Amino acid sequence: MARIHADPVSTSLMHPTRRALYVALLDADEFTTVQLQKLVAVDRYNLYHHLRKLESLGLVMNHRDEGRTRWWCVMDRVPLPSDGSATSSDNSLGSIDLTNPRVQAAARNMLRELAQMSGNTLELDSATLESLEITGRKN
Repeated sequence: MARIHADPVSTSLMHPTRRALYVALLDADEFTTVQLQKLVAVDRYNLYHHLRKLESLGLVMNHRDEGRTRWWCVMDRVPLPSDGSATSSDNSLGSIDLTNPRVQAAARNMLRELAQMSGNTLELDSATLESLEITGRKN
């Protein structure tokens, strides 16, 4: 039997407590440990366990301490993996429709600039651009 190794970030964010912590921090600039504990309703030990896991993946960080108060914030914004719920397909992601010629031109310029920055060359025709899907987080 073959084993499938999933992306550790996606796997971690499938856990309901870690997902709830991450989503709460996405929606705010920062929360204290006490505030997060109230939001996700877990004991302090479990809370720190899940925060340390998210921190080890570079998703969140304890960015300042004031006395005994720890403040947490998001370090890296990543798309949330589908949790199977009906609303998870929205998942706060947006996509860009590349069938419009003006949008294609802007996308072509952006992709060429990114390729140049990475030391690559890139030639994209309209058919390729129409089949390309650019997905990212909605703001």
